Amino acid sequence: MNKLLLQVFCGFVLILASPWALAAEQLAWKTYLFAVMAIALVFASFLSFRNKKAETMMAKLLLAGLYFWVFTFAQLIVLAFLYYINK
Repeated sequence: MNKLLLQVFCGFVLILASPWALAAEQLAWKTYLFAVMAIALVFASFLSFRNKKAETMMAKLLLAGLYFWVFTFAQLIVLAFLYYINK
C-alpha cells in the first residue's frame, strides 16, 4: 500500500511540475486555486485517516475538513507572499 501511495504521489508531483506548466507564460488564477485545493485535499485526507485518536468516520471527516482549510489558507498565504515579492 505504501509503495502504491508513493507512486501516486510522485505522479501527482510530476504532473504539477511538468515542463508545459513551467513553460507557460501566465497561468490563470483558477489553475493555482485548483492545484492548492487538490494538494490540500490529498494531505488532509492522508493525515485525518492516519489519525488513531479519531475513531469514527464522522470524526475523521471533520478532521479532514479542518486540515483541508488549514492547508488551503497556508498555501494561499505562501502564494500571496510570492506574488508580492515578484511584483
